[in-house]
Amino acid sequence: MESTATVRIGTRGSALALAQATMVRDALATAGVPATLTIITTEGDRRAPDTAWGEGAFVTAIEAALVGGEIDAAVHSAKDVPTDEDPRLAIAAFLERAPSADVIVLPSGRQAATLDDLPHGARVGTDSPRRTAFLRAIRPDLAMHPLHGNVDTRLRRLDEGQSDALVLAEAGLTRLGRADRISLRLSPDLVPPAPGQGAVAVQVRSDDAVTTAAVARLDHRPTRLAVEAERALLAASGGGCRAPLGALGRVAGADLELLGGFARPDGSVAVMARRSGQAGDPELVDGVLADLADSASAAAAAAGFPKVLVTRAADQAASLLLSLVDRGLAPVAVPAIEIAPADDGLAPAIARLGAFDWVVVTSANAARAVAATAERLGTPLAATIGSTGPRWAAVGVATGRALRAAGVTVALRPARASGASLADALPLDGGERILVPRSEIADDRLIDALAARRATVETVTAYRTIEGPASSLPLLAAALAGTAPDAAPAAVILTSGSTARGLLALADQLGARDRVLALPAICIGPATVDAARSLGYTIAAEATSQAAAAIADAAAGYLRPHQEDS
Repeated sequence: MESTATVRIGTRGSALALAQATMVRDALATAGVPATLTIITTEGDRRAPDTAWGEGAFVTAIEAALVGGEIDAAVHSAKDVPTDEDPRLAIAAFLERAPSADVIVLPSGRQAATLDDLPHGARVGTDSPRRTAFLRAIRPDLAMHPLHGNVDTRLRRLDEGQSDALVLAEAGLTRLGRADRISLRLSPDLVPPAPGQGAVAVQVRSDDAVTTAAVARLDHRPTRLAVEAERALLAASGGGCRAPLGALGRVAGADLELLGGFARPDGSVAVMARRSGQAGDPELVDGVLADLADSASAAAAAAGFPKVLVTRAADQAASLLLSLVDRGLAPVAVPAIEIAPADDGLAPAIARLGAFDWVVVTSANAARAVAATAERLGTPLAATIGSTGPRWAAVGVATGRALRAAGVTVALRPARASGASLADALPLDGGERILVPRSEIADDRLIDALAARRATVETVTAYRTIEGPASSLPLLAAALAGTAPDAAPAAVILTSGSTARGLLALADQLGARDRVLALPAICIGPATVDAARSLGYTIAAEATSQAAAAIADAAAGYLRPHQEDS
């Protein structure tokens, strides 16, 4: 496409979507780039106005049209774009953000100064689990009920008496010229907005340099920094765009303040966390997520939820802790392993990445170690991507996310997060050169499977795993100190063979091996099951994948029936 060619903008046909797409078209015109609108019918548009919308309902069809070349750019509400992005696509611009708050809308002629002004037991309509959860935490008496459809449909039903109040996004009402209907703006400290709420994202094909350059003229840097931090928090939590998690970034110069909020759907747990730091620093996102996980775990324990020991390393446990709280469990973090840098044997392998056809990464730890080493060598991984560089494979979602954060395009991720699935899924003809960065205690099953397919495999130690770290000893002692049935852990989650061994190493120092082995064990994958069983654990359940949600589902699926029977 020449620089003067017309940009075909894909959009839904709803009033709000057209308003947002028109903003983009007019902004491009002002920048000297002609553009037209192409209306695309999405899955969300095909459903009746009173039915629920699934994740990606308004995005998938437009993205498919973009990938297929039917359009050159796509306009989305940023909060609707899934965080697990298609590598063939990129967000070239975020328009300057509109107000991001949620608002209360009352029937025509009524007003409210605070949430307390809503009548006891008022029926409040929303299609958002996030809004429902946080409002229930503030006003448990409110009768939250699902109310779907576009803005006009919801306003009509409100005025017809089907609800006493609505919760909507201020930005949508403003863009539709309906700001006069706003009765009360909700503070983000009470109801944090959805990540990206109020922002418009313009998506392009990653390999379309001309359209990317044209659209990038519209990018509002402070909005991008804030929204990318919010989306990173959502992605790190393991949630989708309908998860009960809110986030709001505020940029001031080079600094960014990030607010995060997490709530259970019934409002029984609702916590907030806020940190400030340098915009773009991943430690800021990780810190907010860790604070949310700690606060949510404490609140779940105070609420009397069944306790579950979590043995995952401290800097990797937050998403699992939140997933467990979401399912009505009280996680107790006792990191049974600690991740430490390896000796510098990784550096020579990174220095000759061009010699490999594939880099196969089996953990987020390895991904982060590789990225850190590349940065230290002055050759960030993003700079190695190209026609002469290797392709990258990730075992699961978390590993892929860590690679993408380092600028890597993940070419392959198997449907099931396991080394065996990864080995089977690699498109090998024989003779390919593969680099596998891993822990010094990793087993050789993946290596053997790749070698069986006639690949030439080189392994390198990317990090060290310390089993039974001393810092976790008092944590395990405190977790086992309760004598009442509701104070004792009901199960233990083992995320690797090393966590199974590490927990027993800690237990032996306390003389509590039998107590730990008596706990039903929820394990990730067959390798962990085999290792745990050989150590004497009783296997209660096996998670279907390494994802935090799958592990939490396995724990809840085992514990709920047993809690009901006890």
